[in-house]
Amino acid sequence: MTSSDNVIHNDMPVGDLPPADNADSSDVPFGETETPLLVVPRAMIGVERLAAHPGNVRRDLDLSPEFVESIAVNGVLVALRITPDGDSFRVIDGGRRLAAALKAGVTEVPYDLVSDRAGDEAGQYLDMINMNRHRNPLTVLEEAGALFAAREAGATKTRLRKAAGLTSASVNGALAAARLSDETRATVEGLDDQLSLDELAVLAEFDSDPDAIARLTVAASCGILEHEAELLRQARAEQAEHQRIRGELEGAGFAITEILPANGQYLTVLGQDGDDLTPDSHAACPGRGVFFRSYDPLTPVHYCTSPGQYGHTLRHGDQSRPAAADGTAGTPVPDGGTPDPVDTDPSRRLVIQGNREWKAAAEVRKRWLATQLFARRTAPREAAQFVTRQLLVMPDPLRSGLAAAHSMVSFTEITGRGDHDWLEICDTAPAGRLPLVMFGPIATAYEHAMTDGEGRNTWRTDRYSPCPRTEAASYLRFLASIGYPLSGIEQAVADLAPYTGEALTGDPITGGPDQPGPEGPGDGPEGPGDGPDQRGAEPDIADGPDDGDVPADSADPGDVPADPADPGDFPADRHTAA
Repeated sequence: MTSSDNVIHNDMPVGDLPPADNADSSDVPFGETETPLLVVPRAMIGVERLAAHPGNVRRDLDLSPEFVESIAVNGVLVALRITPDGDSFRVIDGGRRLAAALKAGVTEVPYDLVSDRAGDEAGQYLDMINMNRHRNPLTVLEEAGALFAAREAGATKTRLRKAAGLTSASVNGALAAARLSDETRATVEGLDDQLSLDELAVLAEFDSDPDAIARLTVAASCGILEHEAELLRQARAEQAEHQRIRGELEGAGFAITEILPANGQYLTVLGQDGDDLTPDSHAACPGRGVFFRSYDPLTPVHYCTSPGQYGHTLRHGDQSRPAAADGTAGTPVPDGGTPDPVDTDPSRRLVIQGNREWKAAAEVRKRWLATQLFARRTAPREAAQFVTRQLLVMPDPLRSGLAAAHSMVSFTEITGRGDHDWLEICDTAPAGRLPLVMFGPIATAYEHAMTDGEGRNTWRTDRYSPCPRTEAASYLRFLASIGYPLSGIEQAVADLAPYTGEALTGDPITGGPDQPGPEGPGDGPEGPGDGPDQRGAEPDIADGPDDGDVPADSADPGDVPADPADPGDFPADRHTAA
């Protein structure tokens, strides 16, 4: 008997089937059946007996790999509506499911036979309308809830992944998204476009922070959710580190204030017995104190509360009182002083913000390369041309980094595999994937030149970088052409335009733990260093490397040249007493 012979016609209602035995129903206790519950197998038919409707109004079957994989794993779950058509059967509704079943190698599908439509062409088309008009698929939140319920009911993550055709990361994201608060759910449901499971997982990460949720939903509408989330993660990490630094300073006896006190003086302009004062040499002074700028919560600004009282002298001859950190003019004091060079440099805040955004963009970009681009089975059509041009021109990032790219630790991070794995793939990969394999070392060379060491300056127009801005622009424009969403700072580089610091929803770092935010002390439009004519005496160097840059694993607090008069350049590990 073939699969098509094993057809159960739906002409006999289940209630008309004979009972399993002839027991007297009067002997059966109330509430119990006299026979076991009858389970009728699904009516199945072999796909070889089915023909797609020649006038199917659905033009695009959209046989995505995910849909075909779902059919292969789960079979066809929704019955096809069919009618007799000569020696075979015509599919009225379910042509997409039939095509996916054929592609997945499924041999049988469930069906619903409607014989009265055999000669009713008009009725067949009307069925197409009525069978699809009122279908309402689950929202992403509802899908997440179903996956969570299945998990609670005992399904393993492996089963969830296979049944739903999701990656492990998406399953984890769905389980996290199912726990979203009612407030966040309401926000998501009010969006014009649905978010994906991965995007909902990002929201779940910040569910306890309404301000973060507001920022992320706006970012999602602009297509840069991951970039905004990475900035918020950096902000969290910086706040935690700030609290650690602050605790050590308090434990060492430092006074911690929000601004420079009325009679205080920056340590950078003070000396003692002919030697410049440093945080270490001033650590035992009773007047030791620090404050933090709102836009740089990791760099304590050291000062002395009463320089004259504790025998400190000025390094410089300017006896004017520096402006107070809240933007008001300071009152002269007997020991005088000079403005803090950082406060007189209006570009300092922009540099710090730009460094943060460039670092966040690099993290997002590398994740996208590993999980989205290099996970593809076929290279995008633009890849072959880009790779060919790069090898012909050999721009600076390739000349300096291509030879060693395959052996860099970042190569595995960026491509998702080690060089030996890619060599094995070369032996079996179809021609359509090879340009993607060749792009691996090129991407690694670019990322190294754009993010390591002086490469962190790539976004700037006034600093040297091993990756010239024009080459970085070409690389970023290529990534954008194959689906990567550029952040604001990346778009500025791609457009060869200066980065101005204009963010989607503001700087997530502005408004540090000790200051109220953009209008806090020292941050107002009239604050020190923010006026148009208050350019500092130590401008950035435009024609060479920045020897004053902080280490790559620090908070990147400004990348201005090292100068003893700049409190922002004291190393982060020298803020406590010796």
